[in-house]
This record gives sequence, C-alpha cells and structure tokens, in this order.
Amino acid sequence: MVFESDRPFILEKMQDFVTDQLPEEVFRAKGFMWFEKNTSRYIFQLSGKRYTMDTDQWPDAPKNQLVFIGRNIDTAQLQQLLKNCLAP
Repeated sequence: MVFESDRPFILEKMQDFVTDQLPEEVFRAKGFMWFEKNTSRYIFQLSGKRYTMDTDQWPDAPKNQLVFIGRNIDTAQLQQLLKNCLAP
C-alpha cells in the first residue's frame, strides 16, 4: 500500500502509530516523512517491529511518501490511521 500526503505528520501521533497501532499484517515499510515544525526529511525503514529514521534535506518541496508491505492489509484502515497522524 502506498500513502502520500502534502501535509506534515504530527511527530507524537506518528510515534504512537508506529509503536502501538501499526497492524500486525504489515511486515515492512519505508519511505520519506515530514513532520510539522521541522525542516528535515526523515528516511523511514521498518522491518517487523524495528524501525530506523535517518535525516537529510529535502531536494524538493516536503511530502510524505510511504510504502507498506504485508499480507491481507486492510488498506482503508491503514490509510485512516495514517491520516489521523497528519497535522490539520
């Protein structure tokens, strides 16, 4: 499943999502994240329950771009959980 947004994530909400709300059907995820009040680009990689986030600079305008890989993923639910993490 692919998720993209032109709105930044709220850091605390995204942390809660990754640690407590991520569906078990997701095995792997990766992409770029943008957080409100922060100018860095976060490079996100998840494998199982472990994840890393490295930073660098945006080459273009900031945008969240994430890919989730798994089996029998409820894409509507996952999309909604991610939308709930976005800043207004």
